[in-house]
Amino acid sequence: MDYRNLLNERQYEAVSTDAKYARVIAGAGSGKTRVLTYRISYLISERNVDPSSIVAIAFTNKVAEEMKMRALNLLHNNCPGLSVSTFHSFCVRFLRKEIDILGYPNNFTIMDEDDQETLVKNIAVDNGFKRNDDIVKFTLSYIALNKCNGIYPEDIRLEHNFTAHEKQALKFFHLYEQRKEQMQSLDFDDLLLFTIKILEQFDLVREKWQRRISNILIDEFQDTNNVQYKLVKLLMDEDTSLYVVGDPDQTIYTWRGANQDIILNFTKDFPLAETIILDRNYRSTKMILDSANKLIAHNKKRVPKNLYTEEEVGSPVVVEQCFSREYEARFIVDKIEQLVRSREGYSYKDIAILYRAAYLTLPLEKEFMARRIPYQIYGGLKFFQRKEIKDVLAYFRLIYNPKDDLSFERIVNVPRRGIGDSSMDILKAEKTNAGKSYIEYIKSIDEYESEVKPKVIMAIQFMINLIDKTKAKLDENLEAYPKILSDFMMDLKYFEYLSSDDEGEERLKNVQTLLDDIVDFLKHNPESSFEEYLQNATLQTSQDEIKGGDMVSLMTVHVAKGLEFPVVFVMSMMEGVFPSQRSMDETGHDGEEEERRLCYVAFTRAKQKLFITYNNSYSFVLESKAFESRFIKEAGLTPTRKNDFHQYQRDDSFYRKSTIDREIANDIRQGRFNESGYEQDEYSEPEIEDNGIRDWKIGDVAIHDVFGKGIVTNVIDDTIIEVNFFSCGKKSIMASHPKIHRERKGAEA
Repeated sequence: MDYRNLLNERQYEAVSTDAKYARVIAGAGSGKTRVLTYRISYLISERNVDPSSIVAIAFTNKVAEEMKMRALNLLHNNCPGLSVSTFHSFCVRFLRKEIDILGYPNNFTIMDEDDQETLVKNIAVDNGFKRNDDIVKFTLSYIALNKCNGIYPEDIRLEHNFTAHEKQALKFFHLYEQRKEQMQSLDFDDLLLFTIKILEQFDLVREKWQRRISNILIDEFQDTNNVQYKLVKLLMDEDTSLYVVGDPDQTIYTWRGANQDIILNFTKDFPLAETIILDRNYRSTKMILDSANKLIAHNKKRVPKNLYTEEEVGSPVVVEQCFSREYEARFIVDKIEQLVRSREGYSYKDIAILYRAAYLTLPLEKEFMARRIPYQIYGGLKFFQRKEIKDVLAYFRLIYNPKDDLSFERIVNVPRRGIGDSSMDILKAEKTNAGKSYIEYIKSIDEYESEVKPKVIMAIQFMINLIDKTKAKLDENLEAYPKILSDFMMDLKYFEYLSSDDEGEERLKNVQTLLDDIVDFLKHNPESSFEEYLQNATLQTSQDEIKGGDMVSLMTVHVAKGLEFPVVFVMSMMEGVFPSQRSMDETGHDGEEEERRLCYVAFTRAKQKLFITYNNSYSFVLESKAFESRFIKEAGLTPTRKNDFHQYQRDDSFYRKSTIDREIANDIRQGRFNESGYEQDEYSEPEIEDNGIRDWKIGDVAIHDVFGKGIVTNVIDDTIIEVNFFSCGKKSIMASHPKIHRERKGAEA
């Protein structure tokens, strides 16, 4: 095989190197998988290496299978015994042969994550807890965190500063390991740790495997963790060659245990190691690469490289500043429609929208649904299908419809109120016999001889009282209803309930995003009621999913790792969002560098066109107005054009008038029809009673017809003002509410 003509100069150097230890720094789109598969082929065909003596490790089973098939094709299937696997798959193969030395049978059972959760739940029940108590998820996380670092319960010393949860989790950890051993089962972490245990404790076994293995090749080496690296070293002796491929600039899994220092310090561990840098990119245009290079150059912990391409210069990277989440979504979908209808011939499947966190998708999903554009979310549920959003909307629906028994059944024990299945069965039978809804029956339960336990009745009555109290506040229409609804969820302890979950922060952000969406709805539909918002949300949740392959792809940047698309949008690039404030708060400078690497990964998914968007909306997630990410400036980018806010308001007014027919509105936006071609007189905006004030400022003195005088302490998206009233404290009021006025300068106090 003519390797030299099949590869570029650097690739050939990497494939044919004579170095015993080699580190290949493979930039995004530089042909990493190609180099690895050709290296395997080269060792077998040119160096006469026995295929069965090669241990090739890939990051996922899918990539492992792809690498093996490509190598087999290169060698015309003439490589008996060749194996390409993940770390876990290799360990299973090892343990099936060697685990009996630890007293385990070779046909041990492998537990998956569901099996682990079931086992911990059973342990919790046996110790007086319920299957869904917080301690279950805490214990699962506690076990995973420790075993990821090679720590078993007997290695942990009970310290005086342990919390009650940690003490209980450690007890459950012991029981978990005992029961697992009784069942002769291993979990995923055990596969690596038991392999390491055998190699460390039994010299003859270790030496046997070291003799068998001549070459170890590892893909995505930047994502290797300490346990995996320890295993690799145990499999090596002085004759073993180690060949690793990765890119420190794409280390984005440190939160999952990946240790970037392993690839960065490779030459310290192996002083004779050769480093080869693959910096020619075959994926992206020069414009995209220039921005990515400028961005990642701000990181200190990296192997310096500068990606280049011999392909076209390409289109400039577009950065769009938007005044609201809704406008950002509209810009993205407008641009997608332009691309699909252009002469360039893009399809929906050529386009991906990437984001830092799943809670950001709501405005975009609404815009897609309104225009009937097919899309698919990868690695997550659509926004309105997420459990916490369904929970909150169920509560909101009960405010207006106490007969909604489906919503009642969904949330009656969320958060937990000690209401078991037997109590619900009794309650359901009794309310059905009485011909009432759950809420109607509980309100009149004194009229019946109920078998429901008094504590259950009291718990439900407390919830119903909060529902009634909230409805009364909404009917009064004195405060902004997003604040009333937020207080309602707070009183229900729903936010507290979410915070106790492993994924609590993400789920809490989803609920806060729902509140942001309610504010947006209120801002653009001031004449509409909250009931109308609920109706709209219900219609969106019941949308039939569009089937078929030609769909826009939506995914987090983590999910997008390893993928590429002709057109990529990176949305909501605001400070605190991307980079994530949580990441930076938890790990400081290292967190900022990982966020920058994540952004670098996002940029380098794009082949031909890259669009970056951000918005300046007030966010309940950030608790402030948003502003552009530092990464935009670091990448040498600026907004393509500064939007004129007044033009945006005029456009927005026009869009709202056109909601009768969004397709016609879109035609006008795209310039396919003249606006004058439609009879605008057929539609007139309803007269809206308001105070006419559009420019509230912090420090203004406000006078409310009911609450009296106060000081404006915050202005949220020009829609809601927070006022600290002298008589009743802080209230959130619609900025245009007819009952509130600004004190004229010079007026008597």
